[in-house]
Amino acid sequence: MYQPAANQRGFGLIEIMIALVLGIVLSLGIIQIFASSKQTSVTQNAAARLQEDARYALSRMTQELRMAGMFGCLSLSSASVAGVPASFNTPIEWSPGSTTLTIITSHATPGVEAPTAADWTMVTDCRTTATVHNGNTAPGAGEIALPIYQVEYRLNTTDNVLEVRRGGSGSFSPLIGNVQSLDVQFGLAASAELPFVSGNYVAGSAVPNPDLIRSVRVAMVLEDPDQRAAPQTYTVVAALRNRLP
Repeated sequence: MYQPAANQRGFGLIEIMIALVLGIVLSLGIIQIFASSKQTSVTQNAAARLQEDARYALSRMTQELRMAGMFGCLSLSSASVAGVPASFNTPIEWSPGSTTLTIITSHATPGVEAPTAADWTMVTDCRTTATVHNGNTAPGAGEIALPIYQVEYRLNTTDNVLEVRRGGSGSFSPLIGNVQSLDVQFGLAASAELPFVSGNYVAGSAVPNPDLIRSVRVAMVLEDPDQRAAPQTYTVVAALRNRLP
Protein backbone atom coordinates (compact mmCIF):
# COMPACT_ATOMS: atom_id res chain seq x y z
CA MET A 1 0.00 0.00 0.00
CA TYR A 2 1.28 3.48 -0.93
CA GLN A 3 2.30 5.68 2.01
CA PRO A 4 3.04 9.40 1.27
CA ALA A 5 6.25 10.79 2.62
CA ALA A 6 6.04 12.97 5.73
CA ASN A 7 6.91 16.11 3.79
CA GLN A 8 4.17 15.45 1.24
CA ARG A 9 1.26 15.31 3.65
CA GLY A 10 -1.51 18.08 3.39
CA PHE A 11 -2.77 20.35 6.14
CA GLY A 12 -4.68 18.82 8.95
CA LEU A 13 -7.99 20.09 10.30
CA ILE A 14 -6.36 21.72 13.31
CA GLU A 15 -3.88 23.59 11.12
CA ILE A 16 -6.66 24.83 8.84
CA MET A 17 -8.67 26.07 11.83
CA ILE A 18 -5.66 27.90 13.24
CA ALA A 19 -5.04 29.54 9.87
CA LEU A 20 -8.68 30.62 9.64
CA VAL A 21 -8.59 32.11 13.13
CA LEU A 22 -5.37 34.01 12.37
CA GLY A 23 -6.86 35.27 9.09
CA ILE A 24 -9.99 36.47 10.84
CA VAL A 25 -7.98 38.24 13.54
CA LEU A 26 -5.79 39.91 10.91
CA SER A 27 -8.83 40.98 8.87
CA LEU A 28 -10.52 42.42 11.95
CA GLY A 29 -7.36 44.37 12.77
CA ILE A 30 -7.21 45.83 9.26
CA ILE A 31 -10.90 46.74 9.37
CA GLN A 32 -10.41 48.42 12.75
CA ILE A 33 -7.48 50.46 11.47
CA PHE A 34 -9.46 51.50 8.38
CA ALA A 35 -12.52 52.46 10.45
CA SER A 36 -10.37 54.43 12.90
CA SER A 37 -8.60 56.26 10.05
CA LYS A 38 -11.89 57.09 8.42
CA GLN A 39 -13.35 58.41 11.68
CA THR A 40 -10.27 60.55 12.23
CA SER A 41 -10.56 61.94 8.70
CA VAL A 42 -14.26 62.73 9.18
CA THR A 43 -13.55 64.49 12.49
CA GLN A 44 -10.70 66.52 11.02
CA ASN A 45 -12.79 67.57 8.01
CA ALA A 46 -15.67 68.64 10.24
CA ALA A 47 -13.33 70.65 12.48
CA ALA A 48 -11.68 72.21 9.41
CA ARG A 49 -15.06 73.38 8.09
CA LEU A 50 -15.87 74.97 11.44
CA GLN A 51 -12.48 76.67 11.48
CA GLU A 52 -12.93 78.00 7.95
CA ASP A 53 -16.38 79.42 8.74
CA ALA A 54 -15.06 81.08 11.90
CA ARG A 55 -12.04 82.49 10.08
CA TYR A 56 -14.22 84.05 7.40
CA ALA A 57 -16.68 85.63 9.84
CA LEU A 58 -14.08 86.87 12.32
CA SER A 59 -11.81 88.26 9.57
CA ARG A 60 -14.70 90.23 8.17
CA MET A 61 -15.71 91.55 11.58
CA THR A 62 -12.10 92.43 12.42
CA GLN A 63 -11.68 94.58 9.31
CA GLU A 64 -14.77 96.60 10.19
CA LEU A 65 -13.93 96.86 13.88
CA ARG A 66 -10.47 98.26 13.15
CA MET A 67 -12.01 101.15 11.22
CA ALA A 68 -14.85 101.75 13.69
CA GLY A 69 -15.19 105.38 14.66
CA MET A 70 -12.96 106.55 11.81
CA PHE A 71 -14.65 109.78 10.76
CA GLY A 72 -12.04 111.59 8.76
CA CYS A 73 -9.33 114.08 9.54
CA LEU A 74 -11.18 116.39 11.95
CA SER A 75 -12.56 115.64 15.38
CA LEU A 76 -16.33 115.26 15.57
CA SER A 77 -16.29 117.58 18.58
CA SER A 78 -15.00 120.38 16.40
CA ALA A 79 -17.46 123.13 15.55
CA SER A 80 -16.27 122.93 11.94
CA VAL A 81 -17.87 119.47 11.48
CA ALA A 82 -21.53 119.76 10.53
CA GLY A 83 -24.40 117.29 10.24
CA VAL A 84 -23.01 114.68 12.64
CA PRO A 85 -25.66 112.01 13.45
CA ALA A 86 -26.15 111.07 17.09
CA SER A 87 -25.24 107.45 16.26
CA PHE A 88 -21.64 108.52 15.55
CA ASN A 89 -21.19 109.01 19.30
CA THR A 90 -21.45 105.22 19.75
CA PRO A 91 -19.53 103.67 16.85
CA ILE A 92 -19.43 100.27 18.59
CA GLU A 93 -22.34 98.87 20.55
CA TRP A 94 -22.96 95.36 21.86
CA SER A 95 -26.43 94.27 22.91
CA PRO A 96 -26.18 90.93 24.78
CA GLY A 97 -29.97 90.63 25.01
CA SER A 98 -30.34 90.49 21.23
CA THR A 99 -26.76 89.24 20.67
CA THR A 100 -26.24 92.09 18.19
CA LEU A 101 -22.97 93.92 17.49
CA THR A 102 -23.42 97.29 15.78
CA ILE A 103 -20.42 98.93 14.10
CA ILE A 104 -20.21 102.31 12.39
CA THR A 105 -17.15 102.02 10.22
CA SER A 106 -15.44 103.35 7.11
CA HIS A 107 -13.49 101.78 4.27
CA ALA A 108 -10.22 102.81 2.72
CA THR A 109 -10.90 104.87 -0.41
CA PRO A 110 -9.10 107.41 -2.60
CA GLY A 111 -11.92 109.81 -1.68
CA VAL A 112 -11.91 111.77 -4.94
CA GLU A 113 -15.19 110.38 -6.26
CA ALA A 114 -18.65 109.81 -4.83
CA PRO A 115 -18.75 106.55 -2.87
CA THR A 116 -21.30 103.85 -3.56
CA ALA A 117 -23.68 102.15 -1.11
CA ALA A 118 -22.58 104.41 1.76
CA ASP A 119 -24.96 105.14 4.61
CA TRP A 120 -23.28 108.49 5.14
CA THR A 121 -20.57 110.42 3.35
CA MET A 122 -18.26 112.85 5.11
CA VAL A 123 -17.03 115.52 2.71
CA THR A 124 -14.02 117.39 4.07
CA ASP A 125 -10.96 119.37 3.09
CA CYS A 126 -9.13 117.75 6.05
CA ARG A 127 -8.11 121.19 7.31
CA THR A 128 -10.98 123.41 8.36
CA THR A 129 -14.39 122.03 7.39
CA ALA A 130 -16.29 118.76 7.17
CA THR A 131 -19.94 117.93 6.54
CA VAL A 132 -21.73 114.61 6.96
CA HIS A 133 -24.34 113.83 4.28
CA ASN A 134 -26.84 110.99 4.14
CA GLY A 135 -26.10 108.44 1.41
CA ASN A 136 -23.60 108.98 -1.40
CA THR A 137 -22.19 112.45 -2.00
CA ALA A 138 -19.46 113.61 -4.37
CA PRO A 139 -16.68 115.83 -2.98
CA GLY A 140 -16.08 119.34 -4.23
CA ALA A 141 -12.84 120.89 -5.39
CA GLY A 142 -10.08 120.37 -2.85
CA GLU A 143 -12.21 117.95 -0.82
CA ILE A 144 -12.34 114.21 -0.23
CA ALA A 145 -15.32 111.96 0.41
CA LEU A 146 -15.17 109.39 3.20
CA PRO A 147 -17.87 106.66 2.98
CA ILE A 148 -19.28 105.56 6.33
CA TYR A 149 -21.34 102.43 6.90
CA GLN A 150 -23.43 100.93 9.66
CA VAL A 151 -23.00 97.16 9.95
CA GLU A 152 -24.85 94.88 12.34
CA TYR A 153 -23.95 91.30 13.24
CA ARG A 154 -26.63 89.30 15.01
CA LEU A 155 -26.73 85.74 16.29
CA ASN A 156 -30.06 84.16 15.44
CA THR A 157 -30.30 81.88 18.46
CA THR A 158 -33.29 80.04 17.02
CA ASP A 159 -31.40 78.73 14.00
CA ASN A 160 -27.83 79.19 15.35
CA VAL A 161 -27.00 81.41 12.37
CA LEU A 162 -24.75 84.49 12.43
CA GLU A 163 -26.51 87.15 10.35
CA VAL A 164 -25.45 90.52 8.97
CA ARG A 165 -27.28 93.68 7.94
CA ARG A 166 -26.22 97.03 6.54
CA GLY A 167 -27.85 100.41 6.82
CA GLY A 168 -29.74 99.77 10.05
CA SER A 169 -32.96 98.63 8.39
CA GLY A 170 -34.34 95.75 6.39
CA SER A 171 -33.86 92.06 6.97
CA PHE A 172 -30.69 90.30 8.10
CA SER A 173 -28.84 87.98 5.73
CA PRO A 174 -27.20 84.72 6.88
CA LEU A 175 -23.42 84.78 7.09
CA ILE A 176 -22.44 81.42 8.64
CA GLY A 177 -24.34 78.68 10.42
CA ASN A 178 -23.77 76.33 13.37
CA VAL A 179 -22.92 79.21 15.75
CA GLN A 180 -23.65 78.15 19.31
CA SER A 181 -22.74 81.43 21.01
CA LEU A 182 -21.37 84.91 20.36
CA ASP A 183 -19.81 87.19 22.97
CA VAL A 184 -18.16 90.61 22.76
CA GLN A 185 -15.92 92.30 25.32
CA PHE A 186 -14.10 95.61 25.28
CA GLY A 187 -10.62 96.74 26.23
CA LEU A 188 -10.87 100.17 27.83
CA ALA A 189 -8.40 102.96 28.48
CA ALA A 190 -8.27 104.53 31.92
CA SER A 191 -9.19 107.88 30.38
CA ALA A 192 -10.17 109.24 26.97
CA GLU A 193 -6.71 110.77 26.53
CA LEU A 194 -4.81 107.49 26.90
CA PRO A 195 -4.26 105.30 23.81
CA PHE A 196 -3.77 101.91 25.49
CA VAL A 197 -5.95 99.35 27.27
CA SER A 198 -5.87 99.47 31.06
CA GLY A 199 -6.99 96.42 33.03
CA ASN A 200 -9.03 93.43 31.93
CA TYR A 201 -11.60 93.27 29.17
CA VAL A 202 -15.13 94.11 30.27
CA ALA A 203 -18.60 93.21 29.05
CA GLY A 204 -20.46 95.60 26.77
CA SER A 205 -22.88 96.55 29.51
CA ALA A 206 -19.96 97.69 31.68
CA VAL A 207 -18.64 100.32 29.24
CA PRO A 208 -19.11 103.72 30.94
CA ASN A 209 -18.05 105.75 27.90
CA PRO A 210 -17.63 104.62 24.25
CA ASP A 211 -14.66 107.00 23.96
CA LEU A 212 -12.70 104.69 26.26
CA ILE A 213 -12.86 101.69 23.90
CA ARG A 214 -9.46 100.82 22.45
CA SER A 215 -9.95 97.21 21.36
CA VAL A 216 -12.70 94.63 20.96
CA ARG A 217 -12.57 90.92 21.73
CA VAL A 218 -15.02 88.69 19.86
CA ALA A 219 -15.52 85.08 20.98
CA MET A 220 -17.56 82.60 18.96
CA VAL A 221 -18.40 78.94 19.59
CA LEU A 222 -19.23 76.77 16.57
CA GLU A 223 -20.60 73.25 16.70
CA ASP A 224 -20.90 70.50 14.14
CA PRO A 225 -24.60 69.63 13.62
CA ASP A 226 -23.72 65.95 13.15
CA GLN A 227 -21.54 65.86 16.28
CA ARG A 228 -18.54 64.64 14.29
CA ALA A 229 -16.30 67.15 16.07
CA ALA A 230 -16.45 68.75 19.49
CA PRO A 231 -17.64 72.39 19.72
CA GLN A 232 -14.81 74.78 18.84
CA THR A 233 -14.17 78.19 20.43
CA TYR A 234 -12.60 80.93 18.32
CA THR A 235 -11.45 84.31 19.62
CA VAL A 236 -10.07 87.41 17.92
CA VAL A 237 -9.00 90.82 19.22
CA ALA A 238 -9.27 93.90 17.01
CA ALA A 239 -7.63 97.20 17.93
CA LEU A 240 -9.29 100.45 16.87
CA ARG A 241 -6.77 102.08 14.55
CA ASN A 242 -7.91 105.66 15.02
CA ARG A 243 -7.47 105.40 18.79
CA LEU A 244 -3.96 104.01 18.82
CA PRO A 245 -0.72 106.02 18.99
